[in-house]
Amino acid sequence: MARQIAANKSATLLTTGIGPNHFFNADLKDRAIFLLASLTRNVGYLGGTPGAFAGNYRIAIFNGLPQYIAEDPFNITLDAGQAVKTKTFVRAESAHYYNYGDRPLRAGDRLLTGQTHIPTPTKLMWFSNSNSLLGNAKGAYDVIHNTLPKIETIVVQDWWWTMSCEYADVVFGVDSWGEFKHPDMTASVTNPFLSVYPRTPLRRIFDTVSDIEAIAGVAKAMAQATGDKRYEDHWRFVYDGRVDVYLQRIIDASNTLRGYDFADLEAKAKEGLPRLVMSRTYPRVVGWEQTQENKPWYTRSGRLEFYRDEDEFIEYGENLLVYREPVDATFYEPNVIVARAHPAIRPAGPEFYGLKRDDLSTDVRQVRNVVKSWAELKDTKHPRWKDGLTPLFITPKSRHGAHTTPVDSDTSAVWFGPFTDVYRQERRQPWVSEGYVDINPLDAKDKGIQEGDYVWIDADPEDRPYRGWAPGDPDYKVSRLMCRARYYNGIPRGVLRMWYNMYQASRGTVEAHELRKDGLAKNPRSNYQAMFRYGGHQSTTRAWLRPTLLTDSVVRKNNFGQVIGAGFESDVYCANGAPKESFVRITRAEPGGLDGAGLWRPAQRGYRPTYENDAMKRYLKGEFIEEK
Repeated sequence: MARQIAANKSATLLTTGIGPNHFFNADLKDRAIFLLASLTRNVGYLGGTPGAFAGNYRIAIFNGLPQYIAEDPFNITLDAGQAVKTKTFVRAESAHYYNYGDRPLRAGDRLLTGQTHIPTPTKLMWFSNSNSLLGNAKGAYDVIHNTLPKIETIVVQDWWWTMSCEYADVVFGVDSWGEFKHPDMTASVTNPFLSVYPRTPLRRIFDTVSDIEAIAGVAKAMAQATGDKRYEDHWRFVYDGRVDVYLQRIIDASNTLRGYDFADLEAKAKEGLPRLVMSRTYPRVVGWEQTQENKPWYTRSGRLEFYRDEDEFIEYGENLLVYREPVDATFYEPNVIVARAHPAIRPAGPEFYGLKRDDLSTDVRQVRNVVKSWAELKDTKHPRWKDGLTPLFITPKSRHGAHTTPVDSDTSAVWFGPFTDVYRQERRQPWVSEGYVDINPLDAKDKGIQEGDYVWIDADPEDRPYRGWAPGDPDYKVSRLMCRARYYNGIPRGVLRMWYNMYQASRGTVEAHELRKDGLAKNPRSNYQAMFRYGGHQSTTRAWLRPTLLTDSVVRKNNFGQVIGAGFESDVYCANGAPKESFVRITRAEPGGLDGAGLWRPAQRGYRPTYENDAMKRYLKGEFIEEK
């Protein structure tokens, strides 16, 4: 592969989806990809460049957003044709500190969170269209048990009653995309189009409002309560049915959109016609201006920098590009820098932070800078191996679903996996479909697990399913993961996989599952419907903070525009979240057959891996087809 890439200069596209970003040491992966691309002249060419995706990357396309999100609330512009005066009173913080228990990263007697990154305690959360901030957050049950009690108010806006709504104080039911009475627009780094959502003539299905109307409605109530009309004026164009004014202001101040007229964009959108984002290339090419026009990169030197000379990177042993073992999902000693002795790799060891070298507790692993050669590392074991935890457990996104949207309704959930029965003849089944884990059949046989069996999956008991759990806790019953086991030959031995797209158990769904005669896991008070009897995929995950993403010294581009700065910048240089890795124990809980007796029926009938009947074996050999 190395020779092929080197032989195809300017013609090797190195693309990565968002999934690889969801691991603790993800930034080392990106440094490696850019180094390979640079050495083989594959940066900044059509068909020859690195490329990556994350939903938040779209913000750079709309660098006129401050015209909407940063209007000076003490000097509001009510002239629809005028640009606003911007003045922000917001200090952005990474939500991953909230996810980490509202804590900064500390190591022994030292604080490793830079001053520009330091979070404040979370007092109020108000979010829309995101189950990932609470109900599907990494380590969700730790957030619910340990962090939520400290937060004064949580407000959620959504189409569906998700698990975030389960634990919110206030929930606004809002319009789905097909019901928009106010226009909107979006774009993505994966395609060149500006996509406009026009106002729809379709009637609303329920008594809902749009997202922006929910916020504007609260603002109007605050104006009435305080007598201060500025609360209301700030959302004036919502009440007037002129949300297009806000969108036009964003367009006028965005490099890639300036010149478009929103009224024309909306009219074309009604005909199904998008418009192009006016970037320098079509499609967009990372580094095109730097390579083709010799423009500087957004770094101190203006060049791609592969050696990091910041003090922190030297201290952490990552001044050179190195490989680290995963922080949890590894059979070996976690987070070790794998390298032979090198004069430039001299990290500060655990003792520097007042820690013991043999301390492999979960929080300490994040800051543990220990160098071992592969010859040394291969003789080590994960610290929980001795406790019976042996498989790696990964919880990636399915390409057939965005977050938890594929299971919002029963008609879509039935397609999400093989454990589906719309009649629910099996009363243990929490819904018409249910959560499952993919396991290599040989691993399952070794552990006495038949396909379709219910299994328990337990991660590191130090902090999962939540910090401070005890066997008798009501929340422990709710949050300990139980699911079905699916035999899957595509999974390597020693690895388990579960899609992270499924609705997890809540206190209300566990109550219903245990008390209802039909066993349906549906909260009797909210109607929230879980796909698990107990727990969920986030029972085994937790938040991690990576030290090299928390410094004050790294130079980076601002989120909007072409200005560079140093230290924290939201969605540019900050704590990385959504880690999808853990190290677990899997044990058989109950037989998979109807009512807990015998074998799951599809396996019993010979249609599943390792259970094949004669007809299935013939089918797999292609013997049902005859050549003439």
